[in-house]
Amino acid sequence: MMMSGEAFADRPTTLDVAALPTLAAYGYDGGRVAFRQFCKRAFEPGAPRFLRSESGALAVFRHADLRSMAAKPDLASLAPNQLFPGVLTAELPDEKPVGYAIADLIKNQLFSANGMLNATLRRVLLDQIGPKPTAARGDATREIALKVLDSLPLGVDIDLVEQIAEPLIGLYWGALIGMTDEEALSAAVQARKMTPMLFLQMEWEGICEADAAAKAYRNFLETASQRSLSAGGCPFVSNIARDLAAIDYADDLDYGGFVPKSAGAFLAGNLFDGFHTAALAITNTIRTLLDHPEVMTQLRAEPEKAATAVAECLRLEAPVIHLNRIVSADLEYDGMIIPAGTRVQMMWAAANRDPAAFPDPERFDLARPQQGATTFGGGAHICPGRFVASLVAKSLVEALIERRITIRAAGDIDDWIGNHAMSQLRHLPVILEK
Repeated sequence: MMMSGEAFADRPTTLDVAALPTLAAYGYDGGRVAFRQFCKRAFEPGAPRFLRSESGALAVFRHADLRSMAAKPDLASLAPNQLFPGVLTAELPDEKPVGYAIADLIKNQLFSANGMLNATLRRVLLDQIGPKPTAARGDATREIALKVLDSLPLGVDIDLVEQIAEPLIGLYWGALIGMTDEEALSAAVQARKMTPMLFLQMEWEGICEADAAAKAYRNFLETASQRSLSAGGCPFVSNIARDLAAIDYADDLDYGGFVPKSAGAFLAGNLFDGFHTAALAITNTIRTLLDHPEVMTQLRAEPEKAATAVAECLRLEAPVIHLNRIVSADLEYDGMIIPAGTRVQMMWAAANRDPAAFPDPERFDLARPQQGATTFGGGAHICPGRFVASLVAKSLVEALIERRITIRAAGDIDDWIGNHAMSQLRHLPVILEK
């Protein structure tokens, strides 16, 4: 039977990713500075709908496309063997190669699982760090923020990254897991030292540093988790251990994912983002407020708006610029076929600056509705730690108000790391004053 020309025209066409303009042509090669340049050009009239990365991935950056594609089941997370091809094989020698510690840690993340295992592991974590249990820790978190501030001198230069953000998030997780303060602070430092694994172009020296840090970081969390389980009285760890033991899925490193074999392994894998990305959220919140001192003035009069202010800070300065996905089966999307196996670079931070979704996106607007913000991703793989990251950043703002402390810049506050999938400052030199 012959098809009519009209019926043939209705068939979706295959998206030719290789023919798309590159991200580099629009100024993006990683890191916050390049990302800001990219956003100025990518949303100009006449700019392409899609781009491609230097590695050939489909780059999605417009708000409507990111939100719609994230809801597609066939847009999957990269499984462990896709993230680390050949690294996790059973034939490895006793002396593991550089990079193995990173791979063996990240395979425990729910971000590398798909389908029912992703949903199951996500529920295990959200039962402990979802909106209700996290909100219940609000007072305790503010006390940690006050403790950190009270330990610091006034009137002298400090580094907000290493002396406020990392201690705050380290002590937060440490209190839940049963870590000593020294263990918690050390784990936060090791999480920062793992940063090179997130670079777009990796160098041998950086991978060696990140791999060593992964070993040390994991040891801190697994040791403390096992100690808390043995001693009892730590529901955060014991509930996770109980729920993990009830999971009955076969490991599938090629797609489905990996079931962590202990609460310590589960926490070490999933809380890497809890330490690292949440520290960025704290830092980026304060960095944004330094550009908008009038906001802190308003918050001192209306402290109940602190959560809204943090959301707007993180819309403007989202920690995660992009994350990678893969099309697991031919994906029909808006009249196009995106072939199975296509890597997709989801530029979540760009969607927060799409003027079609957020009018006048460069402006800080404390009254701006935050519905649709993609600070923490979207769809089935949205970040489960978003409630904690927002809480700790808000708690720091509230502690600054309670202690009547102002923060002012004390040097270069734009030392952003390039070649990076994150908006991350090396340091944020500030002075605390009454």
